[in-house]
Amino acid sequence: MPKFATIKQPESLAKMAYEAIRKSILSDQWKLGELYNEKAIAADLGISRTPVREALLELASQDLIIFLPRRGLMVNRFTRRDVDEIFELRIAIELAAVEKIAKTSPPFDLFEIEESLLRQRKAVKQKDYLAFMEADRLFHTSFSELTNNRRLIAILDNIRDMIHVMGAKALALEGRALEVIKEHQIIFEAVKKGNIAEARRTMAYHLDQSKEAVVESEL
Repeated sequence: MPKFATIKQPESLAKMAYEAIRKSILSDQWKLGELYNEKAIAADLGISRTPVREALLELASQDLIIFLPRRGLMVNRFTRRDVDEIFELRIAIELAAVEKIAKTSPPFDLFEIEESLLRQRKAVKQKDYLAFMEADRLFHTSFSELTNNRRLIAILDNIRDMIHVMGAKALALEGRALEVIKEHQIIFEAVKKGNIAEARRTMAYHLDQSKEAVVESEL
């Protein structure tokens, strides 16, 4: 009997709805303060409300959207407490990640991180800030993935979309994108040289500046 390749199961409608809605939020197609309707979303996607509801519940569990009883739903507006908690978590995770990578011998392959820096520069030149945010995500997640610590990776991955939404507004501040690239480059050089103290210091500075930009953009 001939051997057949395994047939891949199609993604569930709920998963497809989740990805479609999530992409709309991260690309800033959903606007802060605007109400959205579950029925209308289902109609736009051409599917029933059940998988849409499942997708929306998943997005709500990630704090990307909030439900307003009898009114609809909207993109979550993060509070100062949200920002403080997210950045407190980032400092704990990302400083530990760069320290582990910087002190590892032989050194890790930093190609993905270097590639992300090139993408960031290209995105700024083209004024493509969605592409910049994706490259920024690659820069930070690449460090966590190099640790090979599954739990650390999972925690950062779980909050990356919240970081994206917070960062998108901060990135609109004049000159912030170029500052981010400079800060990223310094972090990269410190890690590449194996300078643990400098890697931690520069990552801490970058996260502090990023937090300030997020807070300023919310004013």
